[in-house]
Amino acid sequence: MDSAAGLAPFGHLAWGYHSRAELLSRAAEYIADGLRQNQYIAYAADRSHEQLRAELVAMPGIGQHLDSGRIEAWPTRDYYVYCPDTDVIDADGAVAKYLDAVDQATAKGYSVFRAVSDVTPAARTAEQRDALARLEHLVDRQMAELPFSALCAYDVDQLGAAADELICLHPFVSEGSVMFRIYADPDAELDLALAGEIDAASDELFDAALRRLWPLLRGNILRIGAKKLEFLGHKQLYAVEERAREHDRKVVRATNQPTITRLIEVLGLTHVRVDAAS
Repeated sequence: MDSAAGLAPFGHLAWGYHSRAELLSRAAEYIADGLRQNQYIAYAADRSHEQLRAELVAMPGIGQHLDSGRIEAWPTRDYYVYCPDTDVIDADGAVAKYLDAVDQATAKGYSVFRAVSDVTPAARTAEQRDALARLEHLVDRQMAELPFSALCAYDVDQLGAAADELICLHPFVSEGSVMFRIYADPDAELDLALAGEIDAASDELFDAALRRLWPLLRGNILRIGAKKLEFLGHKQLYAVEERAREHDRKVVRATNQPTITRLIEVLGLTHVRVDAAS
C-alpha cells in the first residue's frame, strides 16, 4: 500500500515508518476512513495521554471528533496487556481485551472497532517479537471474522530489519517494506495465506515467520493458500517440507500455479502437496 486510506470497513495493515510525521499522516488517513464508516477508534502510541490528544487535534478533520466519544487515546503501556513485571505482551490477554473492545463498540452502535497503534516499544527484543508475532496472528484470525481492523505501525529506523519480522505477518503492508506476506486467510478452509515473492533474499525472514507461526496452527494437515504468491524459490519450498517433516504434519498448498506443482514433483517432497485453488 502507498496509503493507509481505502481499507474500510476492514483491513489489517502494517506500516513501517521513518518519521513521526509519516506515522501521523498514515494514522490520520486510517482514522478518517473509520470515522466515515461510523467506526469506533482507538489511537495508541508511546506518548502521554495529553500528547496523543494534541496529535489527534492537529490531524485535519479529526480533532473535532475528540469530544464525541468516538476516538480514544491510549499510552502504549496502558493499551496492551503485558506479562507480569515485563515489557512482553501477553498475546492471549491482549486478544481478549480487543474482543471486549469490539463488543463494546458494536453495543454502542458503531459498525467496527478500529485501532491505530505504534507497536515499536513492544518489538525491540527477540522475546518481545515472539509474543508480538503470536498476537499479530491471533488478531489476524479474529479480523477475518469480526468487525475489527487495525493499523500496526513500526519505526524501522529504531527496529531495523527486526521490523520486517512483524510487518510480514499482515495481509496489507506499506510499499517497499517486505517482499512477502504470510497471514490468516478469511477463507475458513485455509490455515494461512502467502502473497508476494519468497526468494533467497527472504530466507531468514521466512524461516523466522514459519518458526513463530507453526506452533499456533492446529491439526495434522495445514492448508496454505498461495493464489497471491508471485514467486517461491525451491530452497524456501524445501524449508516448508523440512518444517512439516519435523512436526510430522502434511502441508497442502492451494494454488493453480504450475511452477509450484512442478517444483514439488522435482524435489520429491513427501510432506507438501498441491491442491487446485478454487
